[in-house]
Amino acid sequence: MNNRIIKATLVLAILTALLTGWIILGGPFNTYYLIWNLILAWAPMVFSLIFIYNASKPASGLRMISKLISGLLWLFFFPNAVYIITDYIHLSNDSFYYSNPAYTPYSGLPQILYSFERLPWNNLLSITFAVFIGCALSVFSLYFLQAHIERRSSRLAGWGFAIFVHILSGYAIYLGRFIRFNSWDVIFNPIGLIRYLLSSINKTSFVFSLQFFILSFFIYVIFYLFIYVGGEDHRFTNSYREQKIL
Repeated sequence: MNNRIIKATLVLAILTALLTGWIILGGPFNTYYLIWNLILAWAPMVFSLIFIYNASKPASGLRMISKLISGLLWLFFFPNAVYIITDYIHLSNDSFYYSNPAYTPYSGLPQILYSFERLPWNNLLSITFAVFIGCALSVFSLYFLQAHIERRSSRLAGWGFAIFVHILSGYAIYLGRFIRFNSWDVIFNPIGLIRYLLSSINKTSFVFSLQFFILSFFIYVIFYLFIYVGGEDHRFTNSYREQKIL
């Protein structure tokens, strides 16, 4: 496996551990649910690493089975990484500012007073940290599989795969946030899930699924640009060093 992938995964793991420790020990918080959401967000990353590890080794029957299982599990758990963005709705119970009761026009007093209570700001920061980690895990896990497809087929096939996954993810995020289905319902409650899928095709589900698709794909493209520019910069640096040596 690529050494840079291992280093990037290690950094994300350290950041996740630091955030988890801060949520548990930093207090006060109302965002302890983020710990479980981060565990679910790590699932697609783990399964994508298993997939590309097997893909990098000589083909065998056992590795083909491992690739198939890890690929399916990656697809089931992939929406959990971007899903963390929807946790911002929990901030609706927090107050970050309030109207100044002493304010009158032309008094020189501020119309708005900001809250300096730790709880709402800690909640905002913890969710934001988790969102960035979740988005990074989402992007890296999909990027690994997209790159694999591009090597085996074409760039067009790779991007087609990425768009298709985000379309499915948009609908899965809708199911998870509004209907409260989970990834493991595919295994433990498949009948209930299928029944709802067949009866839930309506304007509301379409609009929200489309919005979540656009959001997740937008995030992916932004991160992808950083990866692309970083790769170009790495090649430029190596070329410059070679020219300097010559």
